[in-house]
Formats: sequence, C-alpha cells, structure tokens
Amino acid sequence: MKKFSEISPSRLAKRLIGIIAEIVLFGATGAGQTPDASPFSLSDLPRLKTFTAHRASSNNRFVGSNDDSKRIMPGETLVMADLRGPGVVNHFWVTVADNEYAWPRLVRLRVYYDGKKTPSVDVPLGDFFGVGHGYERDLDSLPVRNSSFGRARNSYWPMPFRQSCKITVTNEGNRPVTAFYYHVDW
Repeated sequence: MKKFSEISPSRLAKRLIGIIAEIVLFGATGAGQTPDASPFSLSDLPRLKTFTAHRASSNNRFVGSNDDSKRIMPGETLVMADLRGPGVVNHFWVTVADNEYAWPRLVRLRVYYDGKKTPSVDVPLGDFFGVGHGYERDLDSLPVRNSSFGRARNSYWPMPFRQSCKITVTNEGNRPVTAFYYHVDW
C-alpha cells in the first residue's frame, strides 16, 4: 500500500472529489465502499444527459392554494403515478399526516409494472421505507432515508420498467389520511 505522500496530486485530488461527492450525494452512509465504486462523478455534472427527467406529485394545480396534499378516505386508493415508459423511477418521497395508531402498517403501497393486474410490490408503506411494526423512525441508508422522526421518507431504489409503472397507496385503516404528500421522480 502506498503512503499518503507517494500518491500523485492529481490522483489524490480525484479520490478526494469522489469521496466528497459520495458524502454530498449519499451522506456518510457509504462506509466500506471505495470512492472509485461510486456511480457518480462530479466531472459528469455539466455533460448533456441522454434522458429527460419527470415528476409526478401531489401538487395542487390551483396557484392560489398552498394545499399540496391528498386526502385518502378509509378503503380508498390513490394513484400516485401512472407512468408510460420505458423509464426508471429513481426517487420517491412521501410524508404523511395520519393520527391512527400504527398507520404506517395501514397504508398499503402497490407497484404495478407493464400493465400487469397483480402488483410486483405489495407492502405496508412503513415497511417499504425500511421501518416495520407501524413505527415512525429515522433511517439512514444508501437506498432509503427517513428523517424528521420518520415522517419524511425517501426511497432511491431504482425501479425500471419497459412500458408502464403504476404506483398506488390504499388506506386500509379506519380513519382518513388527512394529508398525503408525495413526489415520484423518474
């Protein structure tokens, strides 16, 4: 193994930029990974991309309103995104205001790929974001990050599809979900 003083300045700068980019993009969660294993490089930022970015969200189309949430009544299903592809869902974020005990187990997430009638993902919302048993907890990992005591939930799992991707949530509880905010980036 080379000593620190034996590494060329340009190689050292490249390794430091990789480490800084990984910390900025993923937080300090990449323990055990080498900087060279990161799929991102700061030198790629100014390059033209071969794709377009899209977002489906809970936004309110009325400019005069600041209410960007959806309400989900008991038994009701909300379609968060109905995407046409090919594409890749690369990030999705939700935050939920619900006062029913263990609500993260009572809101069910389903993902349907390529027009299938059976969901490929069928799981309680909290479990999908890495926290089971109906709890709201912080979680900091590379593919999933929950913050604000588990209220802001982010998933960075790549979810590729050929023709379509439909993401739904169903309120399986007894009380309304009073505010459901989301972004689906693809």
